[in-house]
Amino acid sequence: MTGTDKAFTSYDIHACLYDTRRVELFQQAIQEIVQPGDIVVDAGSGSGVLGLLAAAAGAGRVYCIELNGEFVPVIEEHARRNGFADRVVAIHADATTVALPEPVDIIISEVISAGFFYEPQLQILDNLRRFLKPGGSIVPLAMDNWIELIDAQDKLYGLTFNYDSRFAMLAGDRSLTTKASYLLTDFHERTGSYISSGVTVRSVRSGVANALRITYRIRFTETLESAEPTDFLLNPQIIFLSEPVVLDQDEEYHVSIGYEASSSPLSATIKVDPVPGKAR
Repeated sequence: MTGTDKAFTSYDIHACLYDTRRVELFQQAIQEIVQPGDIVVDAGSGSGVLGLLAAAAGAGRVYCIELNGEFVPVIEEHARRNGFADRVVAIHADATTVALPEPVDIIISEVISAGFFYEPQLQILDNLRRFLKPGGSIVPLAMDNWIELIDAQDKLYGLTFNYDSRFAMLAGDRSLTTKASYLLTDFHERTGSYISSGVTVRSVRSGVANALRITYRIRFTETLESAEPTDFLLNPQIIFLSEPVVLDQDEEYHVSIGYEASSSPLSATIKVDPVPGKAR
């Protein structure tokens, strides 16, 4: 799956733009990293806000790559109204395959969700890193994903919803195990798009696990990181198991998961097994 299979809607792009905590985190990172005259690419640019922040920080040229064609003139007009028309270049293209006109000092790409489901962040960076100058920077820098087993609320409005995944936390969700890091990604390193991992978690109480929850932390720069959800970013991914698993307190369980990055959580292969002889 590549970025050409789907594009953010206007609703999604506006949600990103007006998620002030998300933008402020990136603004802080951009101000820390961008130096006067730097050549920057903003991949999955949307409204162009992160590219404009790079221009405001002194970038000599910013390439804003956006798959949704209707937003290219929006980026151009935002650049003009902010006095950056001579330095911001909006390009209608798929960031997973686009060829940049020149090498760049900095890649900015926030096409991210928990576990890299739905969005092609890994594919975008695997393409754009070939244009990154030696010693160049990527914002954000890295991301760590964790897994835990939960008893997820599956009743809502008098109906049952336990098939499709969700990113919203509900009042009835209850954690049953410790959480473990299953996917630590340095965005400077090529990783490929297929994710396969296994971790061991320990039950903190007895119960029936009907879902796993993926949470994540983003390292924006060497000195800036966050795991606290904003309106649009850093929200969990809750994936219902095909079959619930009975957990006993203080037992260890091995959780394995495999899927293609940018795919739906429904495509993930998940297996939960007790670890023999690990009772405490």
